[in-house]
Parts: sequence; structure tokens; C-alpha cells
Amino acid sequence: MEVYTTETEQVDAIKRFFVTNGKYLAVGLVLGVGALIGWRYWQTHQTNQLYETAVTFETLNKSLASDSKAGIAAVEKFANETNNIYGVMAELELAKHAVGQNELPQAEKSLLAASGKAKDENMQSLSSLRLARVQLAEDKTDAALKTLEQVKGKGWLSVSEEIRGDILAKKGDIAGARAAYSKGLDLDGPPAMKDLVKIKLNNLSN
Repeated sequence: MEVYTTETEQVDAIKRFFVTNGKYLAVGLVLGVGALIGWRYWQTHQTNQLYETAVTFETLNKSLASDSKAGIAAVEKFANETNNIYGVMAELELAKHAVGQNELPQAEKSLLAASGKAKDENMQSLSSLRLARVQLAEDKTDAALKTLEQVKGKGWLSVSEEIRGDILAKKGDIAGARAAYSKGLDLDGPPAMKDLVKIKLNNLSN
């Protein structure tokens, strides 16, 4: 390695460096600017695409309320082709509709899909809680307990313990149900839900 002992030599060395490598630096600068522009374009494209997806979801969700076969099929198609949060929401709406029609297997299918797509912890927890309720209604108590293990969000744990209590009570595990209800009461949760859990807990004693 050369050692430069004077400022003049250092300046000359810098000049030689840019003469030799200038074109490569220029190319690198162009590529860097191009990458920045490309990144901004991609972000704008993603934002626009998400907005368009949101508009489509709202339109299809209204058609789902009409209970028409075409409307349901359109939402199902949208849900199958969309992997972002709106795809999850579409699956949740399909499950809600299926429950209203007492089509629990179809509701379970949609909620399983929602749970699999959800990347956000809250959406994952919500999907799993609804899935556990449906599985409980189908008498799939062991599956419902396993589903509750997917609930990670702290804000959902009180609801999870309430459902766990319901499941264990149905299985005849009164001590386990009492423990779950009691734990749910100790966690943060909506006052109305806690009042309901207290009633369930009192009923266990009778």
C-alpha cells in the first residue's frame, strides 16, 4: 500500500482515483438513483393497489348482504385471490354469513383460511377465536382447544379464556372451566364480557 506524505500527493492520488474509477462511480450513482425511483414507484403502486382492493372489498361485502349466490361466489373468488388483510376480512365475512345460515362446516373452512392468511397478530387472534367458537358449536372440543393456542395478542387473552372455559365445561371438566373463567376475569377485558363470565362461573357452582 502506498503511503502519501504530502497534501499534494494525496490530492494527486484522489484525482487519479476518479480518473480511473469515475465511470464506475457514475454507473453506481445512476443505479442508486434508479433503485430509489424504483422503490418509490413500487411503494406508490402498492398503495394504489391496496386502495383498489379496499374499494373492491367494500363493494363485494355489500353484495354478500343480499344473500345472492352470485354475490357469495364473487366474495369467495375475491377471498381466494387476495392474500392481504382484505382477503382475511373477506374470509371473516364469509364465515359470518355461513354461521347465519347455520352452515358451520363452511364457516370453519373460511375461518381456517383467514387464520392461515393473517399476518397481523390481532387479525390472527380474531380469526382463531371465531374459529374456536365455531369448532365448539360443532362439538370439536379438542380442535377448538388447539385453535386457542394460536391466540397471542394480549388484548384477546380474556376472550380466549372465556371460550376455553366454555369448551372445558362442555367436556365436563368443571375444575378446568372454573380455572379458565377465573383467569379470564383477572385479565383486561370488556366489562360486559366479564359480567357474562361471572354468570357462567356462578352457574358452574350450581
